[in-house]
Amino acid sequence: MRFRCDDGIELVAEVQGHESDPPVIPLHGGGQTRHAWKDTAQGLARQGFHAIAVDLRGHGDSGWSPDGQYSLERFVADLRVVAASCQQAPVLIGASLGGVIGLLAEGEGPPFLSALVLVDMTPTVRFAGVDRIRQFISEQTEI
Repeated sequence: MRFRCDDGIELVAEVQGHESDPPVIPLHGGGQTRHAWKDTAQGLARQGFHAIAVDLRGHGDSGWSPDGQYSLERFVADLRVVAASCQQAPVLIGASLGGVIGLLAEGEGPPFLSALVLVDMTPTVRFAGVDRIRQFISEQTEI
């Protein structure tokens, strides 16, 4: 399936399940594509959901922005295009960057999701924890 954004970019998605089933949009992280959600989308469809796993602009098979716009606001606008194709308000399952996009989309309104599931991210950051993770990774890395 393809979605045309207001600036002409085409987003490519894999769709599982029936269009009349409750929609779920699994949205990947920054270093991923829609394929990261393949098994999840298939499982959702088996459970009676309409899964729309989409490549963000500049990722996977989706188009690249001719003006170099990959801002969070642009990603939010793209998500709204995908959600508008649904027969009812979708659930967003957002991993990392996908979760940030979902939080911004709902926080800046108007709301259009029925639920937001965050994967590998939190709505707040504890910088002491981030520092511990960075320290651990740097100790494990050999140069």
